[in-house]
Amino acid sequence: MKGTRWRRVPWVSLSCLCLCLLPRVVPGMMTTSVKTTTTSVKTTTSKTTTAPSPPPTTSQAATSATPSTATHSRSTAAPAPAPVPVPPEKGASLLPYGAGAGDLQFVRRTVDFTSPLFRPATGFPLGSSLRDSLYFTDNGQIIFPESDYQIFSYPNPLPTGFTGWDPVALVAPFWDDADFSTGQGTIFYQEYETLYGERRLPVLQTESWIRKITNNGGFKARWTLKVTWVNAHAYPAQWTLGSNTYQAILSTDGSRSYALFLYQSGGMQWDVAQRSGNLVLMGFSSGDGYFENSPLMSQPVWEKYRPDRFLNSSSGLRGLQFYRLHREERPNYRLECLQWLKSQPQWPSWGWNQVSCPCSWQQGRWDLRFQPVSIGLLGLGSRQLCSFTSWRGGVCCSYGPWGEFREGWHVQRPWQFAPELEPQNWCCLWNDKPYLCALYQQRRPRVGCATYRPPRPAWMFGDPHITTLDGVNYTFNGLGDFLLVGAQDGNSSFLLQGRTAQTGSAQATNFIAFAAQYRSGSLGPVTVQWLLEPHDGIHVLLDNQTVTFEPGHGDGGGQETVNATGVLLSRNGSVVSASFDGWAAVSVIALSDILHASASLPPEYQNRTEGLLGVWNNNPEDDFRMPNGSTVPPGSSEETLFHYGMTWQINGTGLLGKRNDQLPSNFTPVFYSQLQNSSWAEDVISSCNGDSSCIYDTLALRNASIGLHTRAVSKTYKQVNATLNQYPPSINGGHVVEAYKGQTTLIQYTSNAEDATFTLRDNWTDFKLFENGTLLWTPKSLEPFTLEILARSAKIGLASALQPRTVVCHCNAESQCLYNQTSRVGNSSLEMAGCKCDGGTFGRYCEHSKDACEEPCFPSVRCIPGKGCEACPPHLTGDGRHCAALGSSLLCRNQSCPVNYCYNQGRCYISQTLGCQPTCTCPPAFTDSLCFLAGNNFSPTVHLEPPLRVIQLLFSEEENASMAEVNASVAYILGTLDMRAFLRNSQVNRIDSPAPASGSPIQHWMVISEFQYRPWGPVIDFLNNQLLAAVVEAFFYQVPRRREESRNHVVFQPISREDVWDVTALNVSTLKAYFKCNGYKGYDLVYSPQSGFTCVSPCSRGYCDHGGQCQHLPSGPRCSCVSFSIYTAWGEHCEHLSMKLDVFFGIFFGSLGGLLLLGVGVFVVLRFWNCSRTSFSYLLHSAEASP
Repeated sequence: MKGTRWRRVPWVSLSCLCLCLLPRVVPGMMTTSVKTTTTSVKTTTSKTTTAPSPPPTTSQAATSATPSTATHSRSTAAPAPAPVPVPPEKGASLLPYGAGAGDLQFVRRTVDFTSPLFRPATGFPLGSSLRDSLYFTDNGQIIFPESDYQIFSYPNPLPTGFTGWDPVALVAPFWDDADFSTGQGTIFYQEYETLYGERRLPVLQTESWIRKITNNGGFKARWTLKVTWVNAHAYPAQWTLGSNTYQAILSTDGSRSYALFLYQSGGMQWDVAQRSGNLVLMGFSSGDGYFENSPLMSQPVWEKYRPDRFLNSSSGLRGLQFYRLHREERPNYRLECLQWLKSQPQWPSWGWNQVSCPCSWQQGRWDLRFQPVSIGLLGLGSRQLCSFTSWRGGVCCSYGPWGEFREGWHVQRPWQFAPELEPQNWCCLWNDKPYLCALYQQRRPRVGCATYRPPRPAWMFGDPHITTLDGVNYTFNGLGDFLLVGAQDGNSSFLLQGRTAQTGSAQATNFIAFAAQYRSGSLGPVTVQWLLEPHDGIHVLLDNQTVTFEPGHGDGGGQETVNATGVLLSRNGSVVSASFDGWAAVSVIALSDILHASASLPPEYQNRTEGLLGVWNNNPEDDFRMPNGSTVPPGSSEETLFHYGMTWQINGTGLLGKRNDQLPSNFTPVFYSQLQNSSWAEDVISSCNGDSSCIYDTLALRNASIGLHTRAVSKTYKQVNATLNQYPPSINGGHVVEAYKGQTTLIQYTSNAEDATFTLRDNWTDFKLFENGTLLWTPKSLEPFTLEILARSAKIGLASALQPRTVVCHCNAESQCLYNQTSRVGNSSLEMAGCKCDGGTFGRYCEHSKDACEEPCFPSVRCIPGKGCEACPPHLTGDGRHCAALGSSLLCRNQSCPVNYCYNQGRCYISQTLGCQPTCTCPPAFTDSLCFLAGNNFSPTVHLEPPLRVIQLLFSEEENASMAEVNASVAYILGTLDMRAFLRNSQVNRIDSPAPASGSPIQHWMVISEFQYRPWGPVIDFLNNQLLAAVVEAFFYQVPRRREESRNHVVFQPISREDVWDVTALNVSTLKAYFKCNGYKGYDLVYSPQSGFTCVSPCSRGYCDHGGQCQHLPSGPRCSCVSFSIYTAWGEHCEHLSMKLDVFFGIFFGSLGGLLLLGVGVFVVLRFWNCSRTSFSYLLHSAEASP
């Protein structure tokens, strides 16, 4: 005990004890105490009869920390001091709404209803997902369903507020049970699609708000939804008073999304007294761990129902709430695709269908119109060939490891692959909407190889031997400049000329120079010259300028290139080639100081050629047509063919200019028939193996080496021609494979090659492909895969590939499958069919049966599966899902609260359930019915935003992830920790490190992550003492995301404690300065690991001694001391004890009386004893006296 110490003494000494205590007890003090108490009582009585006063200060403190609600009459209450007027802040104005603003009206005169689905073309970012559809309800929500058949109105708000892992993803501007069934109120909405920069005034206003609040001037809305609830009444509308008018605006630029809640100033009039269930909920939840509750959710109930009075600190406006709905910013490939589609004509405006790809890599490498390139965007194991034409664009073709053709695509500009490949990736690879790929292919039709026609080659080699375009072989040893071929069509023209010189002293010639010129409607003349130099060198001129080669575009086997307007020159060893506008091509090689050449012409030049290479019309009989139109028969003598060839000699200056040497006027070559009579011929020509061109060159030049070179070149040209005209085996069969889960689908593929064998590029457990082309598919899972079928001919060594669309249906019943409405699974060829739910089913796969318990019942009402909600609580009426106070509450319409009935910002209302009595709802600190006495504990507010908790992490992964993918994945995992305190990753950096010995592509990352301190719950203890261990554990057990997205979950290698470091952490004493107890004076900020910081009243911590009653008044805690036994407590804390004066004298005089009675008793006993003794003695003496 505080104050004087007392010892227990025997009651027989009580009188002495009392006498001993008298000097230590001050009578004046006791008298004063008694007078004070008496005065207090009298004063209270006096005030009761004269004027209202604050409630009595002797009521006991309550222990509940929840807002208290009680009913009292205020006939005796004193008026509270007039509140200090607060200058009103400007209220946020709703965007114009209604028919005049172009809005559509949607309302159903039922208790609950939902709007039609909205389907933003870009999707809507919410949390970590891109949602496809959304709808609004009458109950102040905008809901993002998992499927089109999971449509409910959910009238009852969540009792715990949003947690992030709520069963429904939604945005709630004012989630409470509304009722439009009586014909009162309505809803307006308008959808704004501004994908291409359209200017709409409401969208501009929304953008302005978002830019101001986020301090980001780059936000440009691409889709916006405005929903306005007008004069919405609470359920039941026929019994409740007041209506609400508010607006929700959702806006996204495809990567970021925001919500603005606007509440009409003075337009939020629901009576909190009429709300019998869970209180209103505002904020949002993504359903995948990202959420935010409105700041009003921690405020008193009457403030929750007046959001029009809430001041937004960022904007300075009342009635505005703002939320960021996306967890992290990501590229939106749907938007990129749509914007690209908008920029393109609906149908190709130029010759897309006039070009195709070679059917194999081997075939394409000998088609000089195509050049090998390296395009990293197409991944490993892929090789590409490209061809470009100025007047009809270009084409690039991709080939697999066996040379099999995989895909082709159009290119408008030479060597600018990204502008074409990026849209293809946006539309076909990086989003899950196949319809976008179909639109892309409408603008860019797929390039195949079915219509590929190889160029027609012609050759000039050796001591000149010529093979015409129709395949006729002859030898022509003319001396001079000659027209080899001239061709033209409606778009272009091509000339090829050659110059010969005498081969040494022999009566034979060979080519020493070639020149080609190309023209088209969009190109001026482009001229290339090949000039023989010593030691088998070739000097190349482009438009009379020397060409310097540089490293090529890759995958050319050491090829060097020069890319000029209208021509692509390449050099590979001693071979120099020119591809003119991807149309005609010439290839020249120098061997034994002789130039050998091949020319390739496109099929469009057929029937349009002249010159030494003949008339190309697939008729060898007219190949030797002279300029005058006459024709020499193919079987003519060598002398005749020589004279035919001389008719194509160029008189004057040709493409090669003037000759520097003087030509003899009567040069006549030696003919093959003249050489056959040589006696030594048999020995020299034995190595030619019967090749006539080899024999001629060997004999004419008396040089076996030249003959062998001629034979080798001839053999190469023949192999090239064979390869150009050799096609891989075809694959015939379905290009779309559809299957239902668990059932086996059989597809038969065939080929035109008898020896073709079928295989799968990658083996999948759900597929089995037999060598004869029988494909079996039994879908068991939704793991993404790409099905690619290969057919290979061992005889010719060529292969073909087919990548069919694979569509699987996972609906609950096969009859529900919609194979024409699909979504792509990851970056694969697998597509998932949509489901049309019927028979009372819902869910993504129609796997759930609709049940009355799908929507929660009214709080405290149990739902019976298959039947529905039980009855409402006894004091309420309704169907169990909607409950309200009884209809007699209409009698309270004429009742109102007395002025200043509640103290300390308490809210007064007329209770319908307690007989229309005024009732106060108090802030959590108050314990009495009028919000005057404090004492309850409550959570502090954030006075100053504390510094962030910062950690550094090191990760490793083998998925070649990008920085954005690592950021998103780490943020997702940290956001799932037990305490939802993760804020963001402030840094994500890749760490360069040496490649491992195994060669696996391991990437190392350093991430700086930030967390927020909050005063309530175990957040502080978790962040300071458990965070590092929790992070290590989270990355050990990595859980995939709920929705399939493009590269949104990188799997990291497990980390250890050494990979996680503290950067910034605040201890409890430092954090205490950032939190504040807003309320009555005297509250202490107390910390515990499990509860965090709590504002604690001294009244709950033994502030008063000796049974004193503690009351927390505006000036602080105060003790009301009480008397007990023979003592009276006094002092500030009732720490002193005093004996009552009347009790003292009672004990004193009682003790004296007791002593007196004791003395009288002793006296009587003694007297009685003496008397008895006297009588006995008398008889004895008498006896002795008798004889």
